[in-house]
Amino acid sequence: MPTIRNPRAPSRPATAAAAAGALMAALAVTTPAEAQSLRDISFGLPVATINAGYCMFPAAARLGYFREEGLNVKINNISGSTTVVQTVVSGRLDIGAATPEPIIKAFSQGDDVLLVYNYIRKPTGSVAVKADSPIRTLADLRGKKLGAMSLASGNILLTNGLLSKVGIDGKKEVTYLSVGVGAQAWQALNTGHVDGLVLFDSLYAQMENIGAKLRYIYGEGQEYLFSTQFLVRGSTAEKNPDLVRGFGRAVAKATLFAKHNPEACVRMLWQEFPTSRIAGMSEEQQLKNDVAILVKRMELLVPPEGKGWGYYDPQSIASWNEFAVEGGIIDKKVENADKLYTNRFVDDFNKFDSAAIAKAAQSWRQ
Repeated sequence: MPTIRNPRAPSRPATAAAAAGALMAALAVTTPAEAQSLRDISFGLPVATINAGYCMFPAAARLGYFREEGLNVKINNISGSTTVVQTVVSGRLDIGAATPEPIIKAFSQGDDVLLVYNYIRKPTGSVAVKADSPIRTLADLRGKKLGAMSLASGNILLTNGLLSKVGIDGKKEVTYLSVGVGAQAWQALNTGHVDGLVLFDSLYAQMENIGAKLRYIYGEGQEYLFSTQFLVRGSTAEKNPDLVRGFGRAVAKATLFAKHNPEACVRMLWQEFPTSRIAGMSEEQQLKNDVAILVKRMELLVPPEGKGWGYYDPQSIASWNEFAVEGGIIDKKVENADKLYTNRFVDDFNKFDSAAIAKAAQSWRQ
């Protein structure tokens, strides 16, 4: 599994004078003594291969944001949100990123899960078909085959929930196949192996970058449902609150940095995960493609004015509770939905100088 250990300094130092002072401490190489004082934590992403939509995590390492919080973060790429949730519950991950469907399902079954950071604040998942497909609405999917990243993908649960609203039992009347991502997924759709895909925004953007012509189908009320969240065990939040505070603040800072300089964030991804560079594609073309993916994702990450990074609107939790029942994800509403999430760390997530981060990002040079 790809790992981020102690962040390394960029191979080419910042050259802009205005940025030098602001970034010097953040980009300093970790000394052996510092490394010994860092706490190792494991973090799981719900994708088999990291892409530009998640570049703020390697950026948080390279910019020293994790180190400033006393953390040494190991990033694990895991295929599917359901598996991420199961791995958090088992204690093999300290923090996970997963879509809400398997989280709510686990919570309803009594598992010790807690939402701690509202990461992707709007829906990312949708059904995609070829631009010239005769499929126009969700109701047209009865009896069809849909391709997912894996059969553990949270988007399957989301899609089944949306299908139930139009009278389709996704478990019985739709067939799901594992088709992977990128060119592999596009080939499955383009050749008719599947009739549609159930992926998410950054994966669709990757496909469009290689020429895929897609049309998207959304369900009623889907726009009110947030997507990928950070979760921990409730016991982790109680026993190790600094772990949650520090991780969330580091990611918030890196996300803000990425907003102001997406190209820098993409290059940090390449540096930490060399396999994210696509063989045979020029650096110029991939940079253009990856920045487009990140910019599209950024629209879903930045909190609205007056709401801090990581903040949960109780109404959004209520919307998910209702949708989970209507969509057959859970049998009945969870009565203690206020225990599913917490805003107790939001003030800490936002304790940093936003203007300084923005200035450093805008002045950053390789």
